[in-house]
Amino acid sequence: MNILQFNVRLAEGGAAGVALDLHQRALQKGLASQFIYGYGKGGKKSVSHSRYPHVIKQTPRLTSVANIALFRLFNRDLFGNLNNLYRTVTRTSGPLVLHFHVLHSYWLNLAEVVAFCEKVKNHKPDVTLVWTLHDHWSVTGRCAFTDGCEGWKAGCQKCPTLSNYPPVKVDRAHKLVDGKRQLFRQMLALGCQFISPSQHVADAFNSLYGVGRCRIINNGIDVATEAILAELSPVNETQGKPKIAIVAHDLRYDGKTNQRLVRDMMALGDKIELHTFGKFSPFDAENVVNHGFETDKRKLMSALNQMDALVFSSRVDNYPLILCEALSIGVPVIATHSEAAQEVLHKSGGKTFSAKEVLPLVQMNKTDIAQTVFGTSLSEFRERSRAAYSGQQMLEEYVSFYQNL
Repeated sequence: MNILQFNVRLAEGGAAGVALDLHQRALQKGLASQFIYGYGKGGKKSVSHSRYPHVIKQTPRLTSVANIALFRLFNRDLFGNLNNLYRTVTRTSGPLVLHFHVLHSYWLNLAEVVAFCEKVKNHKPDVTLVWTLHDHWSVTGRCAFTDGCEGWKAGCQKCPTLSNYPPVKVDRAHKLVDGKRQLFRQMLALGCQFISPSQHVADAFNSLYGVGRCRIINNGIDVATEAILAELSPVNETQGKPKIAIVAHDLRYDGKTNQRLVRDMMALGDKIELHTFGKFSPFDAENVVNHGFETDKRKLMSALNQMDALVFSSRVDNYPLILCEALSIGVPVIATHSEAAQEVLHKSGGKTFSAKEVLPLVQMNKTDIAQTVFGTSLSEFRERSRAAYSGQQMLEEYVSFYQNL
C-alpha cells in the first residue's frame, strides 16, 4: 500500500502532529508513505524538514505569501494546486491512498484540489481519497474554529467577528459558503471518505452532508511522546505549593487561554505556583514562572511531569493533543467546559468545570486533583490514561480503514 499524507505544515500544530505520526508509524510497519506539506515559517522549507524521511515541501513561497496577503480581502485561498504531483500519483503502481488533513491556511485553492482529485480518479481508479477533518472549516464560509458561533447552520449570514482564524478585514463568508459546500459534495461524489478525531466536528459535517458521511478515529499520542513516556519516571508528589501548568502557542489569545481565569489564579498569590509554556506571555507576578515556547517535546514533557495539574481553557480546539500527552504522563487536567475537553477527558473518566470551580481545584495536590476530577487514585488514573490515548491504536484504526475501502 502506498500512502501520501497532505498537511499545510510539517511539524507545527496538532493536525501536523497527527499526520506526521501516521506517516512515521506507516514507515515503521513497512508501508510506503510520503508526507507532502505546504510550507514552513515565512513560506520557506520547514526547519524540521531534514529530521524526517520522505517529506516534500510542495508549494512555492510566492504562492503562500500571495494567499496570506489576499485572504483578508477575499476570505479564501486564491492560489495553490497539487498539479506538480500529478505524474507521481498516476504513475504509482498499485493501490494509493491520498490522505488529506489541513489544506487551508494559505496553501491550496479548494476548487483546484477538487479538480486535481477528479483528474486523478479518471486516470487511476484505484486511488482512494481520505480526508481527516481537524477543525470546522468544512462547514463554514471561512473560519476553521467557530469559537461558539453557530452562524454556519444558517449559511454564515453575518460573521460576529472578523478575527476568528483565519482572520479577515472584509466578511465574504456568506457569499462563499454555498460554493464551498458544493466542492465538498463533489469530493463525496468522488468517494472521498471523511474522518474526524472529534465527535462534535463529525456531527456538524454530517448535519450538512448526510448521516454517517464522517466517522470518528480519535487522535493518539505520537511516537516521539511514546518514547519519552517510556523514559519518564512518574512524579507522585511535588514539593511545596501546587504547581499548575498553562500551555498554548500564543498565550495572549483568549480563545486558547482564558485570560481572566489565569489572572484569577494569579490572584491566589502564594497558594499556587503558575507555570506558563508558550510565546508572548502577558502574565507577570511573583507566583508566575514563564518558560517561553518550548520546541523540544522531551523538555516540555519533563517539565509537565513535575506539575500537579494542567489547566486547559481553550474554546477553539477540537481534539487537543496536549491533553492526551499530559494525561498520558499522569498529569491531571483541569479543563473548563468545552465539547473538545469533554470528549477527550471522557476517555479517561474525567470531567470539565466552570471557571469558578477551577480556582479551588488548583489549590489541591496532584493526588487530590486526580481523585476529584477522575474519581480514582493517581496510579489508576495514570494507567487508564496511558491506554486511552495510544497512538498505535490510532494507526491500526487508520490502516484498517484504508484496507477496507
